[in-house]
Amino acid sequence: MKKFIFALLCLFMTSGALVAQSYPFTPIDTSFAATTYLLLPPGFQFSIVFQQGQPVVLSNGSTRPSRGVNDFIMYVPNNGSNTNGWLFVNHETADSNTFLGDGGGATTFQITKVGSSWYPAGPFKHMNFAHIGLTRTNCAGGNGILANGNILTTEEFPPNSNLELYNNGAGIRDTTDFGGYKKYLNFGWMVECNVQGDTAIRKMFQMGRFSHEAAQVMPDGRTIYLTDDFSGGCFFKFVANTFGDYTTGQLFAYKQVGNAGTWLPMPMNRDSLNNARTVAQRLGATIFIRLEDIDMDTAGNIYIAETGGDSVNLSSFITTGGVVANHLVPRNVGSNKYDDPYGRVLKLDPVTLGLTVLVEGGTGSDGKTNFASVDNIQIDRARNIIYLQEDLISGTRGRQPSYITSSSNWVCEVYALNLSVPNPTVNDLKRFASFPKGAEATGGYFTPDYNNFFINVQHPSSGNGAPFNVSTTVCITGFPSLVGVNGQNNLIPSKFSLSQNFPNPFNPSTTIKFSVAKDGDVKIRVYDVKGQLIRTLVNQRIITGNYTVEFNAAKFSSGIYFYTLESSDFKETKRMILVK
Repeated sequence: MKKFIFALLCLFMTSGALVAQSYPFTPIDTSFAATTYLLLPPGFQFSIVFQQGQPVVLSNGSTRPSRGVNDFIMYVPNNGSNTNGWLFVNHETADSNTFLGDGGGATTFQITKVGSSWYPAGPFKHMNFAHIGLTRTNCAGGNGILANGNILTTEEFPPNSNLELYNNGAGIRDTTDFGGYKKYLNFGWMVECNVQGDTAIRKMFQMGRFSHEAAQVMPDGRTIYLTDDFSGGCFFKFVANTFGDYTTGQLFAYKQVGNAGTWLPMPMNRDSLNNARTVAQRLGATIFIRLEDIDMDTAGNIYIAETGGDSVNLSSFITTGGVVANHLVPRNVGSNKYDDPYGRVLKLDPVTLGLTVLVEGGTGSDGKTNFASVDNIQIDRARNIIYLQEDLISGTRGRQPSYITSSSNWVCEVYALNLSVPNPTVNDLKRFASFPKGAEATGGYFTPDYNNFFINVQHPSSGNGAPFNVSTTVCITGFPSLVGVNGQNNLIPSKFSLSQNFPNPFNPSTTIKFSVAKDGDVKIRVYDVKGQLIRTLVNQRIITGNYTVEFNAAKFSSGIYFYTLESSDFKETKRMILVK
């Protein structure tokens, strides 16, 4: 009997491992011959939802051809819908355009799913950034929607002077001082935008000026992790003072300490924030080689793409005071040069702050898996799979087959990796897509049910022929249906709910989880035993999702307190105990 039970246990464990590491597609194989089309697994298809050059409506009502270089994508659902919402698409440009405004920009539009295909449900709208001093090189953005329903777009590679900004008249032509600073200092920030209202709201100066690539928006309504796409860049975190209000707070820089880490508080005056990377390194921050996109799994672990680079000289950053990340130290080839041709995906434990390598880039043993220069990443939290999107920095050194030498024929791919695979290598990657010649795979973003995957075919070779001769935004469908999952916080709430605080009793802080089933105004208030209001934790419009908020009672005495969740058609109250 013991042997029988043991055999059943082994079978169960083996079956569980197989299920845990399964994939929702049959990996595609390719000889790497350059293709002009988007190759997907059997049973998968794509819908073209937006392309460079399509007419966009300007704020004055006129129409002009849209910009290209489509990069970041954000899907903002209507009341949690998986089939109807708004799409926001960045344009990673820094050129002159009399009608659309100099620099970069974004296009927004309503979108809906009919059958297995997606269609624009309204006009393409050009987002105007003129009132906040224009924008430039809009690369990625916030991975996740802010608690207030807005989103973040990034400004990458900030200029170092007005002359660089002007770029011989082919960039930002108006270099008049803006906001009390030289014009070039107005670029290189996170930018808060409202998609439904088609409005750029503000530059987020409190989040620092550096080569912003991406941000991970956390469900606590306060924390945002920030990546710096720069050879010699840093890793940052911003914590807002108030839930859902990201206009004030504290910026931190990451410092690796052995197998753990710490967050270094940054000076919050504007002059320091203008030079956030340099200030961080003076404090001893850790140095990386081009941190790119960022995402979070269901356990709250943070994953970061690091592109890498060939023989990067980090001397100046080390002299400033920065310390090279542990995983890069073995790549020192002398004279503070670090050779990192393939890049990798990193994993941050948010509790210990330990930073480890999830998977290194390189060439697989099959000779066909050439994984390098990972840029965008997106985690399917329902299936525990991370999708890795390439943006090749070169076609040499095994990043492409040897016979592909022209950049116009480079083939970027999308690989998938189940996060339950122990100690994964490049051999564990599964090829999900092969992109048209010359195109970067970027901007991947799932709908809340993880059944629809928006992605950009960015700057493909112009000789490809239609449709993939210009930057194109598509939606990939064909994933096996899953019910009741949400990309932001794992479950689409079917109703409003207020959880019991944890810990309880507590001293001095406790966490309150709550669910919002419909976009709208939400309040969370705390009362004492006499029924008097002592603290308002949340008071704003919130979109559908699951959230957490912290109550710090350091200023209050021991006793019983009550907290209430209230919306237009829901109210619930629970009790908690403070023991000092």
